[in-house]
Amino acid sequence: MKRTALYSIALVLFATAFSHTSQGAPPFLPTKSAGANQGDAVQWQTNLHSAHKIATTENKPMLVVFGADWCHFCKKLEKETLTSPEVSKYVNDSFVAVHLDADTDKKAAEILNVTGLPCTIVLSPKADLLGRIDGYYTPGPFYQKLAEAKQKHQVVQRTSITK
Repeated sequence: MKRTALYSIALVLFATAFSHTSQGAPPFLPTKSAGANQGDAVQWQTNLHSAHKIATTENKPMLVVFGADWCHFCKKLEKETLTSPEVSKYVNDSFVAVHLDADTDKKAAEILNVTGLPCTIVLSPKADLLGRIDGYYTPGPFYQKLAEAKQKHQVVQRTSITK
């Protein structure tokens, strides 16, 4: 899969522009539902630079979820989809998950062409665009879109190995 210049630039900008981002979680970071177990919660990163290091070390794609405190469907995605045991386990096992506030992290949102919320973007450790999920999805369709992005990552890995 050919990497676009936009996403290559995005990764470089992430590594530099956000290396000093606060380690604190955004105020809207998903919380566990009353019945959720600790193992069910997505293990969120809030610093793109750190997330990229982890993604590179573990050779996992980065799952970047943009939301905002005021966004109804962001909260719905967080409470209903991202806390689903199947989705959260799959995210934790297969991706390095990064949760960003589109209002606070405007530069990242602009670079990745986030025009609506919620917006989920999947990037390989080398900044290949593997998937984009615009809007709210229930757990089943969201999981399917993540699985498609993960398959693209596997294709990218095989292609880069054979080169």
